[in-house]
Amino acid sequence: MRADEARASGYDRPHAPYRTAAVFLTFEGLDGSGKTTQAKLLAEALRAQGRDIVGTREPGGTPLGEEVRRLLLDGLEMSAWAEAALFAAARAELVHRIIEPALEAGKDVVCDRYIDSSLAYQGIARELGVERVLELNLHATRGLLPDRTFLVLVDPEVALRRSSPSDRIEREGQEFHRAVDKAYRSLAAMFPNRITTVDGNRPADAIAEEIFGRLRDLS
Repeated sequence: MRADEARASGYDRPHAPYRTAAVFLTFEGLDGSGKTTQAKLLAEALRAQGRDIVGTREPGGTPLGEEVRRLLLDGLEMSAWAEAALFAAARAELVHRIIEPALEAGKDVVCDRYIDSSLAYQGIARELGVERVLELNLHATRGLLPDRTFLVLVDPEVALRRSSPSDRIEREGQEFHRAVDKAYRSLAAMFPNRITTVDGNRPADAIAEEIFGRLRDLS
């Protein structure tokens, strides 16, 4: 599947902007970008509006996913394809156990990382190919895509200073993290209808206000 085929198949199309029905939102960015904080702040803002929110994360979110997370982040070194396959396996379980049931029950889902992480880290930075990694993950998730993805952008050096690298992937060299940053920016250009970029170099509350405003403008 080529990138243009991915767009044609709907990977770049917001399935349903902020609406009365359940919505699936994801956050992406380097570790240390502030994406986790922003995911939590948006979930809180939506709850304050009376919406029923399920917050989750990747890899993890389920018992199996947490075990896979341990293998990926704290385990032995592994090949790029083994890494991609493990992320996809954890994602498949998360979709089956948490995300799909929540959406079917009318609950909004806010997820810290999703398919775009694999496209950036394994597809581009580890040079496996966006199309191949996307195809793997579309099969794993049965084609479930976010309605909107917020990509929080900061300079990789700033992100590394903020995150105090502690896991296997975070400890990759600065060159790798720059490659991931470049990869995310490429994905934003590749899928502009779904990925919304935000400047992560500002106070958290200012970023959260912008994100909530952008989400509201989609209605």
